[in-house]
Amino acid sequence: MGGDPESRDMPQDGRDPHRRGKLFLLEILFLGFIGVAVVLAFFEALTYKLVSSRTPFVIMAPLVILIFIHGLRLWRIRDEFHPGTRLKQALSGGIANLNSVAGISAWMIGMLLMILVLGHYAGVFLFCAILMRYLARERWLTTLSVAIATTFFIFGVFEYLFNIDLYRGLIVRYFLGFRDF
Repeated sequence: MGGDPESRDMPQDGRDPHRRGKLFLLEILFLGFIGVAVVLAFFEALTYKLVSSRTPFVIMAPLVILIFIHGLRLWRIRDEFHPGTRLKQALSGGIANLNSVAGISAWMIGMLLMILVLGHYAGVFLFCAILMRYLARERWLTTLSVAIATTFFIFGVFEYLFNIDLYRGLIVRYFLGFRDF
């Protein structure tokens, strides 16, 4: 028979049960994250005036239905995957896909903090530059060119096309006289 040991463990249909279990856990975690975000957004939208709250409610209503349907789907097949074992494995850092998701989530939180402090334009520029230079290991010319082009594109689209002023950041607000901190 021969072959590598991994191919002998594969079922006849060619699906790797370990990979499917990891994806199942990622689905549960992602669905939980989205569910919490939607609930928080719903309560936040309740504080808006009626005209302003229509859009979030129109977006959240189908999203809540989809979350519920997908949650039922996952509940029906839960016995195949042993979620408790997978969760222990995930918390110990044993799932590479989840580690990647956690890594990109940390980068997104970093971007959020940069935007909070520096504003959208400076935050997006800095985020693009950091990702391209240190994560993608691009040359400085490429890094700065793409970061500048991205920032100017976002500026042009929001400021001129949509006529929306994006958040300028805590530092700018401080120098304008606001004492937010």
